[in-house]
Amino acid sequence: MSKRFLRTGVLFVCGIAMGVGLDRGWRHDLVATVSAQQGAAQGQGRRGPPPLPTMESLPAEVAQLKLLVPSNSHIMMDVQFHWTNLWWAGRKRNWPLALYFFNESRGHIQWLIRKSPMIRNNAEGKDVDISGIFDGIDTSSLAAVKTAIEAKDSAQFASSYRTMLESCYACHKSVGRPYLKPMIPTVQVQSMLNFDPNAAWPE
Repeated sequence: MSKRFLRTGVLFVCGIAMGVGLDRGWRHDLVATVSAQQGAAQGQGRRGPPPLPTMESLPAEVAQLKLLVPSNSHIMMDVQFHWTNLWWAGRKRNWPLALYFFNESRGHIQWLIRKSPMIRNNAEGKDVDISGIFDGIDTSSLAAVKTAIEAKDSAQFASSYRTMLESCYACHKSVGRPYLKPMIPTVQVQSMLNFDPNAAWPE
């Protein structure tokens, strides 16, 4: 009984040892194969995986990434596009579409603030906390626009939309850009979207 138990134990240990050995050998062969393939690809002019950044290369890597971040004016052009479309969606009483454009506008403003919570007012030589300004707008004039959309109230929508434009202009002036004067849109932005909530095409 004890001999059989001892023999079973020895076989079990040997099996584990053989499994570990085979696994390590397979991994070693796999790494060698991948390395050889990468070397061959580089030898044929194909680029292999980029090297990992080091502490020495990190500043240059960060500087390169900063160059890829959109400018504030680029982000605000997106806001202008969505906010203009919001007006026409509201005028057509297409409230689901209006809510979509409202959320896109608000989301892009928040993106700008995450990128640049402080903006330089060059005319007055000071930094302006637009994050704090937006906190006030977000819970007042901007929130009123969303309330009007959810209530499907055209008159309230038009009024709150105009008030929000006034808040936008106050922010523009605070950062030294009084020449950026928003207004009620007079021409619909060219779009592939049909603003008619009862449109039957495309099905």
